[in-house]
Amino acid sequence: MMTGLRFAMESDRRRVFARRSMRRHGGAREVASQGGGSAAGSMFRLSAFVVCLLPGLSTGCRPAPEGPRLPRIPAEQATLEAGAVAPEPGIELRRPADRAGFDVAHYRLELDLSRPASGEFAAVATLRGELAAGVDRVDLDFIGLEVASVTMDGRATDFGRGGSVLTVGPFEPPSAAAEREVRIEYGGAPQNGLFFGEDRNGEPAVFADNWPNRARWWFPSNDHPLDKATARFEVLAPEGFEVIANGRLVETRPGAEGGTVWTWETDPGAPIPSYTMVVGMARFERRPLGEAGCGLAPAAPGPAGGGETCAAVSVWALAGDGDYGAERFSRAPDMLDFYSELIGPYPYEKLAHVESSTRFGGMENSSAIFYGRGAWEERRMGEGVIAHETAHQWFGDAVSPASWHHLWISEGFASYFGPLYFEARDGVDAFRVLMSASRGVAVGSDVVGQAIVDSSSNQLFDLLNRNNYQKGAWVLHMLRHHVGDEAFFRGIRDYYAGHLHGVALTRDVRAAFERASGRELGWFFDQWVHGPGHPRLEVEWGPEAEDLVLSIRQVQPAEWPVFTLDLDFEVAGGGADGRRASVRVDAREATLRIPGAAGADSVRFDPDVSVLATAVLRQR
Repeated sequence: MMTGLRFAMESDRRRVFARRSMRRHGGAREVASQGGGSAAGSMFRLSAFVVCLLPGLSTGCRPAPEGPRLPRIPAEQATLEAGAVAPEPGIELRRPADRAGFDVAHYRLELDLSRPASGEFAAVATLRGELAAGVDRVDLDFIGLEVASVTMDGRATDFGRGGSVLTVGPFEPPSAAAEREVRIEYGGAPQNGLFFGEDRNGEPAVFADNWPNRARWWFPSNDHPLDKATARFEVLAPEGFEVIANGRLVETRPGAEGGTVWTWETDPGAPIPSYTMVVGMARFERRPLGEAGCGLAPAAPGPAGGGETCAAVSVWALAGDGDYGAERFSRAPDMLDFYSELIGPYPYEKLAHVESSTRFGGMENSSAIFYGRGAWEERRMGEGVIAHETAHQWFGDAVSPASWHHLWISEGFASYFGPLYFEARDGVDAFRVLMSASRGVAVGSDVVGQAIVDSSSNQLFDLLNRNNYQKGAWVLHMLRHHVGDEAFFRGIRDYYAGHLHGVALTRDVRAAFERASGRELGWFFDQWVHGPGHPRLEVEWGPEAEDLVLSIRQVQPAEWPVFTLDLDFEVAGGGADGRRASVRVDAREATLRIPGAAGADSVRFDPDVSVLATAVLRQR
């Protein structure tokens, strides 16, 4: 994702808050609804919504009566409060291994968004997965919304709420691992994750925005990238509204009481992390951009020309922005082609570029990238953001970090592969300008004294830092410089193919490059990924007899590593114009002698922009 608009929420967006809690009394369940109205009434309204959404059960349904008026809270306040406070301590926030042995394989989400102006929705979530032997309850991440009923394999079961957890059970445990299906009927006004707002014309618009662990605010889940799953979305939208989601569009059909049900489904062989499972509903202006990845998009449905499979690329813009989107995203299909050829086959069925209300500049939802609307309305959408988010489809989505502490294998990869596109299409000079700017950001970072993989950090939003983005990109760039292009891109393809539709850690990246290069790279990852800082160099240069001599010192703080790195210099003047020399530095001090260059009158550090370091040069 791009974080330029990380906390820039639309000032005119408002949301309805409904604070509800579930309480257990003996074997019964009671719903307490803040803001007036009886528990029974709330349950009845929710059930009415859900039944109207279910195929075959909607005969005679009517819109539910309006509930009590609830306070409207600015979206900025709601989102910042909910996003800044972790519901539980610890970075991993209940890893799947801690979730009572239920490995979710598939989510089916039936969503009634037919009353978007109310800020409320109703839903049925059906989770299919493997229950471990001896497990008699399932814990799911779920916050705030009202639960009406829960079944396990079609049979009603007890459930309870506690903090950010919905506990299903207890029930009779299986004697051996077995597939189970949990169905949860719920609804209300989400406090986070799913946002109800308006477009510039005052028309309702609804968008999910999950990163990093906010899916739990609108559907029950194992809300961690380690537990990837497939998904199906069946969304009831008002007449004239369209719905975008992950995967391919299976069908649209009339709703029983009006509106349209849009069904999207991901490829059964391409599970995705919960933070990229999204829906968006608005009066979109759609623009097709063409097909891409032809012959390199195995998940794409149906044959295209010549029997090849392709991924359709499109723009879904809000009112008034369709033509701008088509123009600004004109290179989007070429980006998909480029990455498919460089990395490996595009992993999904289509790629939609969607104007939305995400808090981020861009959010890499699998096959449906959401971009913050401000950049569209102000006509400042950058191609760098588009390339970054497109690269995320491979790195972050198809190959996801198994731990949030290793976020750089998502954000750092996207931050490097974005510039790689412009190197290939616009030339090496354009690439070096981008990498030079990235270096300036990395060395000036407020987290420069921390390692990229920093296990001491326990707030997820703190990980959206320059270490995981710019420094992560520079780790890859220096690795490319160290092992050479052939080995580097072979390692990239090996890493991607080996972890496609799965998860990875830093050690997996290292292993792929060691195989590709035939070199031991532990020292490289130790100093650049697991250690803090970067080289800070002081270089004094001057003539000695016929030669030019450079005295190089590493002067970074003692708690940072003494780095091993190759340095390049270019000299000019005295008949030495354009002459280059290199030196391997592996200690605090090193010397480089350039024969016959005593007459040089200038020295340039790192002419190819290939090392993450700062250097102060002084002539003796």
